[in-house]
Amino acid sequence: MRKFLFFSIVLLLFALGCTTQVENQKNIILAKANGDPIYLSDFLTLYQQLKAEQDDISQKNPKIIDGLKTRALNEAIILVLVRQEAAKQQIRIGKERVENRLSDWKDGYPPGGFEELLKKQNTTEAILKQRIEDQLLIEKITETLFANETLIPDEEVKTYFNQHSKEFLQSEKVHVFQIVVPTTGEAEKIRQEILSGKTSFESAARARSMSPDSSKGGDLGFFAKNEKIDAFNEAFNLQINTVSKPISSRFGVHLLKVVEKKPAKRLQFNEAKAEIVNKLKKEKQARVYREWVTKILKDGEIQRNETVYQATY
Repeated sequence: MRKFLFFSIVLLLFALGCTTQVENQKNIILAKANGDPIYLSDFLTLYQQLKAEQDDISQKNPKIIDGLKTRALNEAIILVLVRQEAAKQQIRIGKERVENRLSDWKDGYPPGGFEELLKKQNTTEAILKQRIEDQLLIEKITETLFANETLIPDEEVKTYFNQHSKEFLQSEKVHVFQIVVPTTGEAEKIRQEILSGKTSFESAARARSMSPDSSKGGDLGFFAKNEKIDAFNEAFNLQINTVSKPISSRFGVHLLKVVEKKPAKRLQFNEAKAEIVNKLKKEKQARVYREWVTKILKDGEIQRNETVYQATY
């Protein structure tokens, strides 16, 4: 049995994946975990992602590259072990949950921003969906196996609130709707139609905006200043229910409408409680998950093809 050290589990939770898998790599077995194969293509997806995050000098450093290879292989093995445990617990992640998580991520980007991210990461939406499914699987396994260990008592929540009061100073926030079109002329035309009552802002967003949030009438939700792109900071100068003049950004030309404002304030305990519970719960889940993964790596029967592994530079 070959035992592997556990490096970064956090990367597994958030890695987006990268290169398109090459057909002739899909059938090459790099390693086995309790008899189940780890394919070269899956390993290379993780390895190339790690490598892409390094600067040019680091990418030429053999010691750093060896470390990245070890991390990538460990994470590929961990995925197999996690899936084995999920099968034992009869845990499955439905496609709808994956699509919903992906949709939530897309909504956080301006027009073209999500596609730009995929291009920058040299990945595809299919690979990203697999990463999302793996993340949801890890979350579900942690909830199933360690529900009692991750409970957050009220006293723990109160102690955190009292010791971290500065965290609960909430900045001013605005609830904004947007329309995004390619040109200033088109944006001004739509603006005049809205001002004259020929159409509503939300209807125009659904029919003519090129932003992913168009299906929701352009609803961006609440955000604070500097939380999104610079163009959105103009919303803080608008009166409620007024329509902005056209605002240009690298994603197009925006029209904004503010429907609600929340002034800056200090949250009370009851307002902050849910956020604190979520934060502390995630910290406990990460800790118990790391401990569990360390154990299953130690106890697992791990084998690897040294010839293939050493050739992956």
